[in-house]
Amino acid sequence: MDLNYLAFFLISFVPLVIAAIWYRPSGRMVSLIGLRKIENFTIAKKIFLFLASLSVIYGYMNLVIHQMGFYELFFTDIMKGSEEAQRTVDEFLSKYGRKHRHLGHGIFHGVINAVVFWVPIIGSYCIMLNKGWKHFWVHFGYAFITSVVISGLIASFV
Repeated sequence: MDLNYLAFFLISFVPLVIAAIWYRPSGRMVSLIGLRKIENFTIAKKIFLFLASLSVIYGYMNLVIHQMGFYELFFTDIMKGSEEAQRTVDEFLSKYGRKHRHLGHGIFHGVINAVVFWVPIIGSYCIMLNKGWKHFWVHFGYAFITSVVISGLIASFV
């Protein structure tokens, strides 16, 4: 399956850019949740954040691009050298390889992924740390916007 690895790499910066805007020190969102100081990030922390972002993009890629699931059914056989499996995949992808690979479909999946994955994670975090609704909505707002943008970009360009 042909993927655009350059787009995959570049989209990995999107959550970091959105976070830099959303959580900027002088921003309204930071003041809403009472965050007083944003520390300077060391190079190790920046690398960790980028790798975390890269893993989120990889996970979303498997959720947004439906053809990945079909390809993964035959991946082991293809790696073992099965020409029949490769032929089956090639025929299917030549016919349906671009189906649902557009911005609107990606945005649709971004909304679903934000609600299904981020509401429970952020909600649990807020409950465990006894944070209020403002805290939840600030973090969920970031997760929702990021989820929608990266899903749309993945569906369009990867």
